[in-house]
Amino acid sequence: MAVENNLNVTADLGEIKSIDFLNRFGTSINDLLTLLGVARMEPMTSDMQIKLYKWDTDVDTAAAVGEGETIPLSKVTRKLDRTVQVEWIKKRRSVTAEAIARHGADIAVDQSDAKLMREIQTGVKNDFVTALGATTNTLTAGDLQVALSKSWGKLQTIPEFEGASLVSFVNPMDVADFMAGKPIQADSSNAYGMTLLQNFIGADKVISLGSIPQGKVFTTAVDNIVLAYLDMQKSDLSQYFVDYTDETGLLAVVSSKNTSNLTLEATFMGALKLFVEIPDGVVAATLGSEATTESTDKPAL
Repeated sequence: MAVENNLNVTADLGEIKSIDFLNRFGTSINDLLTLLGVARMEPMTSDMQIKLYKWDTDVDTAAAVGEGETIPLSKVTRKLDRTVQVEWIKKRRSVTAEAIARHGADIAVDQSDAKLMREIQTGVKNDFVTALGATTNTLTAGDLQVALSKSWGKLQTIPEFEGASLVSFVNPMDVADFMAGKPIQADSSNAYGMTLLQNFIGADKVISLGSIPQGKVFTTAVDNIVLAYLDMQKSDLSQYFVDYTDETGLLAVVSSKNTSNLTLEATFMGALKLFVEIPDGVVAATLGSEATTESTDKPAL
């Protein structure tokens, strides 16, 4: 009897599960970017670097130029500020025939994929929190409400961020401590392990994230957050190491069935990095002090 068309056979298992993993990863990344409001996505060059520039100005300060006098020159120079290096994400998982036979394919393969996805997500989030913490633009405040208010006000004094949409990142325990005993008047949604609190004590966007150290609040402009990435669909690697990518092209997989040890193996790879373009465009507030103090240094833009 002829085999029916489109019948899934044993050899399809690794690829099918890998495709499911990538689709879930792509959805999760899109949820994260939507949550953050990130619209700036920078494709990588072959050297896996993003070069960031700054402007130096030498503006004539003469109070007035007399009639017929030569107007002094003002100079504006664009200089390399720093380079952001994007590291590879490389993860591999393998499932034995025995595990599949004992637990079933859904448990043996899906649990492995779920664990791997959490590991990748945690790495992306922790790397982003490290970028937020690189700022020297700091203040201290007695509670969460004061920290958010002072942070938003401080950012509005930066010309590049005046009128910009702002986002604050807080630890869930700090939110819980502040809201304990208070009526909840906020809508919340979850994505990528974060919780978005809308209309929280007058804030446009406050995100609670477990990776944020307790007692710290980071605030920046949404436009200051950038995703650098390598498009795995368009990369030359797609000819050799890519069996399938998610719809974003951020993560790819190459799958194989190893008969020498009866395992299904999948290797996932990609290159992406969430970072802030202007490190001192982030205000880092420390909770716990009744008196509010601020750093006096002007952010270097």
